[in-house]
Amino acid sequence: MVPEVSETPQCEEDCMHSFRPIHSNIALVHRNSRNAQDTSLATLLKSMIMMKYNREDRDPSEQPLEKEALSEYGDEQLHHLVEEAVEFCNDVARSGKLVERLEDVCKSENSISRNEALATGLNSILVDFHSHNIGRLKKCQPEDLVLYNAGSNMAIDSILLLKVSDHMSKSKPDVYESRYSDLLKAAPEFLGLTFEQLAALMEKEQIKWAEVDRRSAPIVRTQWSDLISCIEVSKGQDEWARNLHQKWEQRCYTLRASFSNDMPHRFMSLQELGSRSSPELPRPAPLNSRNGASESSQGILQRDREESSIYDEPASKRFKLSATDGEEEIPLGSVHPGRLPAEVQCGFYGLELLRSSWERTHSIVLLLSGDRFSLRWYDSQGCIRTRAVSVCGDELPLVVAAIALFQRFQNPMRGRASVELNATIDGTEIPFGVPEGTRARWEPHGRRAAAVRPVSPARPPLTPTMGCDTTPPSDSANVSVEDCFFKWSWREATCKSEKTIVDTAKARAMKYLPQAYVSDVVDYLPEIYSSKVLEHLSTRHIREYSQLDTLGALVPCAMLSKRVESMETMFSADEAHSQIWDIFRCLSLLSALGISHGDVSLGNIMATRPSEGGEKRMVLNDFDLAVVLKPGELLPVDEDSTHSGTIPFMPMELLHSGAIQRLPRHDVESALWCLVWYCDRQWDWNVGTYEEVFAKKLEWMLTLRDNQTPTRIAANHAELWKAAAFCLFKAYLQSLKETIDNDLPPRTLKDVLEACEVKFPRKEEYKNWAWMDFVVKEDNL
Repeated sequence: MVPEVSETPQCEEDCMHSFRPIHSNIALVHRNSRNAQDTSLATLLKSMIMMKYNREDRDPSEQPLEKEALSEYGDEQLHHLVEEAVEFCNDVARSGKLVERLEDVCKSENSISRNEALATGLNSILVDFHSHNIGRLKKCQPEDLVLYNAGSNMAIDSILLLKVSDHMSKSKPDVYESRYSDLLKAAPEFLGLTFEQLAALMEKEQIKWAEVDRRSAPIVRTQWSDLISCIEVSKGQDEWARNLHQKWEQRCYTLRASFSNDMPHRFMSLQELGSRSSPELPRPAPLNSRNGASESSQGILQRDREESSIYDEPASKRFKLSATDGEEEIPLGSVHPGRLPAEVQCGFYGLELLRSSWERTHSIVLLLSGDRFSLRWYDSQGCIRTRAVSVCGDELPLVVAAIALFQRFQNPMRGRASVELNATIDGTEIPFGVPEGTRARWEPHGRRAAAVRPVSPARPPLTPTMGCDTTPPSDSANVSVEDCFFKWSWREATCKSEKTIVDTAKARAMKYLPQAYVSDVVDYLPEIYSSKVLEHLSTRHIREYSQLDTLGALVPCAMLSKRVESMETMFSADEAHSQIWDIFRCLSLLSALGISHGDVSLGNIMATRPSEGGEKRMVLNDFDLAVVLKPGELLPVDEDSTHSGTIPFMPMELLHSGAIQRLPRHDVESALWCLVWYCDRQWDWNVGTYEEVFAKKLEWMLTLRDNQTPTRIAANHAELWKAAAFCLFKAYLQSLKETIDNDLPPRTLKDVLEACEVKFPRKEEYKNWAWMDFVVKEDNL
């Protein structure tokens, strides 16, 4: 059970838990769920088919389809898929088990029985559809066969931790999708069973299967990376089993009725399709259908355009579905631990799947709330959520179609990018790998960075442990890999790459700075060997296909740079006290050169390894939030620039104010907050909203006493802590004065640096030229 913490926000809903504190991670997921982009189930299924074609089905030698041709391909394959699902639902022998188990889901008062019934029902779809192709959607290979299992049968780490370094979800999923082969590994005594035999065992001998599965769970622990998708099951308020059975007994499901509530689609049966010319697609050899007949005679079937159809316009001109089209937003309810709303719980599952592997591009979570079925697609940009459809009505075939489509996914559409890593260093192409178990950062959306020491692909990958060194042994087959650092992160597609920004900074330093002092910038920046943008994995594509807003689309970037170490491990407190001026000077000169870092944090102030003579220096790292401006230009006043950065290290006025001018001095103030964190971890500053963290920092400031150091701070860190705390306190007081008295001139970067000299005396090496006054002359631009 999560302990109540007074600092966390209170439940925002009018419910039995009102005014009780909630865990900040839950509140964060809750807030982010409100920003989900809504669309219809049919639209998202079509978009997935289009993406599947580009990522899995298209031959690399073929030219990509144009937008209109790809859209028509998606329409046609969705036609085939849903028509097969309609045929399935109207066949009593084939769909009887699904309907029976859905009725059990409705009637059962026991959550375990409910989840097992749903898993069995969905598996009946997988068994029925696994052996044949649907249109051009090929059946999956034996190694990709999947089954659904009740979450109660597995052991998985799923406790909501308070540690900010490793957030986890509140509970394990009700039902999850896994490879058939992985299920067998978790239950070794069934290793000889075929796919159909295992599905039958899980259904007919549920108790035996559950006992074996649970008995082996402590030995063979399931990892989040083993899961393909998750399902959250909520009983709901209404008794809907009778409605489902009555509808099913009528056997009147149709293609047209399946899309009756999906405004952009007006689908007709295959018999109604016309002879309109199809997009030119390569024709593979005839694929065997379920009944053994060849489908080559049909080719790619086309849909006639109806008069006044929305499809008469080019895809680029069609309207975009808003977040509220056709459906009212339903309140999420309580967000108190122990009673998470289904929407929030789905968010946790999506995040756990996303961070299960560094190269995971997206995750899929399903929700069955009563008779209402919906789908969520999570990626670094956020969540796409489908409007719910009823399994009791005409749209049951859409649900069946979704399960049959997911069955045909391969690794790329299951969110596993399988990125090939290599970089060119000094003219030599070097392949490398990433240690097993490397995971992305926990965050609902954003960069989701993973930074790690690469390994030679010839050597078995190492398993990183929190706080442990993963340095390959000295006899590594590829020595140069040891001297590198790999970073995978998602950045806005419209932003410059980190390598481009660093290269620009170095080029400007060499062009504008006095020659003797170019090293004051260049020596304190990272050396980036290689940077690759994988645009085909952009979050833009699924939104573009779904006619959703693509603003803020993110692309993954794989970067290899020269190895640097943590400043904390390389510099003592006394060394940091004097050499922090290297960072102050670098930030000041970068600002004059038109480079705004925007994310100075302790993790972004790194250090070189000592040379043979013992020399080392700090390195200003991580420029993926940096902005390139004209020399002397300031950032625009907007929320993005104001609130960029890592919260514990953001200046007070940026946390407390709305959109204000972000100034060069703010990066220097962030460096001071880094020194406070270096001496005294304030983990509570890492959770909560901007205003909440501001309040926590303000409370910290109000407890400061002249020349008094908290007993928790080590003696050898006391002087550094007092110096940084003094400067930050003075800076905050000055900002208050400026707020009260508009006649006071605003502080400049030089003002802040000179104030730092009171507690951070400059050595002579930092006084050898007037770098605080340096500006790029207009004549030189």
